Amino acid sequence: MCRRDTAFPSMAEIVTPHDKLFRALLDDPGRAESLIRDYLPAPWRAVLGTARPKTVDATFVDAQLKGTQSDRLFQVELTDGRPALVYVLLEHKSTPDPGTPYQIMTYMLRIWERYAQGQPKRLRAVPPIFPMVFYHGGPDWTVPTAILDCIDGEEAVKDLVHDFRYTLHDLKPIDYDRLSENPSLRAGLAALKYSSERRLKAETLARILLDVPGGEPIERQVLEYAMRVYNITRESLQTAISLAETRRSEGVVTTIAEELLKEGEERGIAIGEKRGIALGEARGEARGEARGEARGFAKAVARTLERRFGPLSGSQLARIQALSASELEALIDRAVTAPTLDAVFEESAH
Repeated sequence: MCRRDTAFPSMAEIVTPHDKLFRALLDDPGRAESLIRDYLPAPWRAVLGTARPKTVDATFVDAQLKGTQSDRLFQVELTDGRPALVYVLLEHKSTPDPGTPYQIMTYMLRIWERYAQGQPKRLRAVPPIFPMVFYHGGPDWTVPTAILDCIDGEEAVKDLVHDFRYTLHDLKPIDYDRLSENPSLRAGLAALKYSSERRLKAETLARILLDVPGGEPIERQVLEYAMRVYNITRESLQTAISLAETRRSEGVVTTIAEELLKEGEERGIAIGEKRGIALGEARGEARGEARGEARGFAKAVARTLERRFGPLSGSQLARIQALSASELEALIDRAVTAPTLDAVFEESAH
């Protein structure tokens, strides 16, 4: 159950004759209660409790509309003891505004957001809002009174969206083959589907690569996503590519993978968990810098090697940490062409 109290920021002073009179009328608790009970539709009145409405000192009208709209918000109690809100908008434009249904929906969202007071759990149980609009312009009001009435569609279509419920599709439990009949869409959704696991089997990656059309931008995008998001070892990547390209006539995937690896190594990987020293910066400033920056560079080198070859052993990590900035720079350059992790360290010993 929601808390009974609400807290909203104070409304700014608005100086228009319409607003002054509107506020004067509703600042009195007795008149405010009379307006609510006189003008709310009967089904809404039927669920109201007997407690007097409480004024909430807040405004939700857009700044550019404050000269043509005034609003008041009241907290009421329902017959079951739970809170509700009555939102009253005075529309004092000279003619009906077709944007009113959209503005009302926007204001309701703002009310709920401020009711939550930054606490996500409160958004799971917000109070109902009963909106009312008062108009005193010349022409008759011809604007729809519900956003649903603004939707261009037959009644059967409107019935499908009348409660504005969204459809949830959790990708995790959906089998790969059921993700989509469109191969490239299926590949992209699959790449997203397994991301929470962080590790992607070579067979699964090969299946994804088989689904993406060769030579199209989506091929590179899917592969780049997989290489950036998943902890893929060099061996797993090569295995996946081999499995995929046995079904293809060209070695495009291999070329793309090599390009991405080179780009990643040249661009550098952000290092320092909170310090954010870039690898590119470290390369340019490593010589003559303090040992603290060299340690940050070492973390970047270790991460790059793990991206290519998989997890490093404790002794390998210790060896990297002991290297100077210039030695680390040489090490990362060798890692671009070295076929194995052992080869990288063997060369560094010479």
